[in-house]
Amino acid sequence: MREFLKNLMNKRPIIYGGWFLSSIPLYAVAFTFLPESSFQLNNHESGFFSYFYFSIITITTLGYGDITPVGDLGQLLTASESLLGIILIGLFLNSLSHQHGIEVQENEKQTQIKRDEERAIERFSAFNQLVELNINRYKMYLFAVTTPINERNSGTTFNEAFKFNDMRDLFKSTARLSDHHFTPAIEYYFKSLKELVESLEELVKLGYVQSWPEIENLCIKFIEDSKELDFSDYILNQPNVKIGEQNATEFDEEMIKNHEGEVQFRSSNAINAYVALYHLIQKSYGFIRTYRGMALEIIKTKQDAGQ
Repeated sequence: MREFLKNLMNKRPIIYGGWFLSSIPLYAVAFTFLPESSFQLNNHESGFFSYFYFSIITITTLGYGDITPVGDLGQLLTASESLLGIILIGLFLNSLSHQHGIEVQENEKQTQIKRDEERAIERFSAFNQLVELNINRYKMYLFAVTTPINERNSGTTFNEAFKFNDMRDLFKSTARLSDHHFTPAIEYYFKSLKELVESLEELVKLGYVQSWPEIENLCIKFIEDSKELDFSDYILNQPNVKIGEQNATEFDEEMIKNHEGEVQFRSSNAINAYVALYHLIQKSYGFIRTYRGMALEIIKTKQDAGQ
């Protein structure tokens, strides 16, 4: 019974309206089957249209009195229609109010969702400026590490199509006036990589990209790759190592310069540190290109909303 009443009261307004309107002709038909003595028609003629009219004023509780029930059956049927009309009108108005409340709540919910999205975009856009600064700095040293020193002043700053042998001068200076002449390019590279990774970790940890799983997963994957392919301790210590009478850096640069074939890891070979560096740099270019595309789409959403 409780479930029945719950289902009865949880209909849409149109359902109650339909029941209300359909009750009018149904009661009119029922009135026509009663004996004529059940009603005092006064100036009305006996027939469906008179009872249809009577059904309308009864269910709407207007009760003009020009047609009156005088028999028990007529009075019982008339009373039931009046009661049904009151109940259905009440249910209709209650359902209408309930639906309006739901629509208001849904509108408020959608408004709040929109505000949260706008706030998330603003927070991302603000922090992304730091990430972009670190990307640009990282790209400078990507170029230095992947370009022979005699080509670093060629005017280009992007060398995505670099070859493994192009990294042969990674222990030489960056050839940038703002950098220390005796500090190798690879040291600046690893420092800029660390700064970029730290900013990406903050981007993820502080929830700036939690609304966009694709870019969040992209950042996490690059962070994982940068740690997995990190041979910085080995590479940066090479200036302090000698191989016989030769500096380890000179040996490594010759090894990189003379390398042939596929760039792949080899069992117990010193070249593995530079193979890892090569693959990390390849992944870096892909990451930067994809990240910037996704970030641009997020920021563009904010700009489009503001127009």
